[in-house]
Amino acid sequence: MNIIKTVLSATLLTLLVGCSEVNDDNNIDLNQKFAINGIFDIYLGKIDNEIPEGYLIENKNITFTPNNADERFVKYEYSTTPKSHIIYGIRAKSLRELPKESCLERRKYLIEQTLNELGDTSKFRISEEENKWKVREANQRQITVDCETSITPNELQLVMIYQDTALSLLAFKEWKKRQKEITLIRF
Repeated sequence: MNIIKTVLSATLLTLLVGCSEVNDDNNIDLNQKFAINGIFDIYLGKIDNEIPEGYLIENKNITFTPNNADERFVKYEYSTTPKSHIIYGIRAKSLRELPKESCLERRKYLIEQTLNELGDTSKFRISEEENKWKVREANQRQITVDCETSITPNELQLVMIYQDTALSLLAFKEWKKRQKEITLIRF
């Protein structure tokens, strides 16, 4: 579990370092049109007015059960900004004990399906490094499909992530401000 938290933290830090398109005023256009919108009836940029109890205190991902679940995945979750409650990330995960060959085969078909749903990919930047495949739109939204090391090097976990960089940065700023407020209250 600690390795997953470390990887997620490193991923968020990498995204935050690469965010140069977001201004300091947090003027994010939630109506801007993207081809990468979301998955499983959860949409990036949508305001979530039904935050579960405890989320704001513990900075948790929100677990959900989609109406159109994919048999490749067993866990679904999304993240929102703490103050404005804007959805900035969606994650789906398979079982943790997939044999490497099985995970890579599932990943291959998931990539094909994703590309088919996106249609014309000429406006996207597509990259692949080892087991991680990524499609990025307008240097802001991205889909990552990865076979992450799980329990052993021969057992992998298929993970699909939809993420908005500008909204991730907004979440970071809101969490940082919230932590300062908590610190001030304690003293």
